[in-house]
Amino acid sequence: MKARDIMITDVPTISRKTSLKDAVLKLKKNYGDKSFLNAAPGLVVVNEWGELSGVLMPLTIMQALLEDTTSPDPSTKENMGSFEHLCDKIKDKLVEDVMEREPISVTEDALLIDIASLFVRYRFQRIPVVRDKKVVGIIYRTPLLFAMTNSLFK
Repeated sequence: MKARDIMITDVPTISRKTSLKDAVLKLKKNYGDKSFLNAAPGLVVVNEWGELSGVLMPLTIMQALLEDTTSPDPSTKENMGSFEHLCDKIKDKLVEDVMEREPISVTEDALLIDIASLFVRYRFQRIPVVRDKKVVGIIYRTPLLFAMTNSLFK
């Protein structure tokens, strides 16, 4: 089996020029959508030509929120309980400012065993599928596992 056999073609994408605020809104709006598969919310970042540019995950946004919050003074951390202060730091940032650049991707012809190796090696939750640099699908690790273990039930 190949990537094309199990990929989802309804890929949650976002432009690299989108504000982080709008990216969080899109994540919140689509969180229950089956294309996000609930366990792996995130957005594939594309440029103006629909080419893969990066990946934006909740963890990436949290890292941007928490940037520069490590302080040895406990009273400073106590005052940081206001998330408004943290949000002020990122409100003017764009997706491209915090996204994971140079994401690993596969082509439609990639073998499932090779894709599984990428999931295990890098501990990803999703891998974009590209054709001529354009995003045409996405593979999540749980459906990949199910496809690989189908013969258990024959």
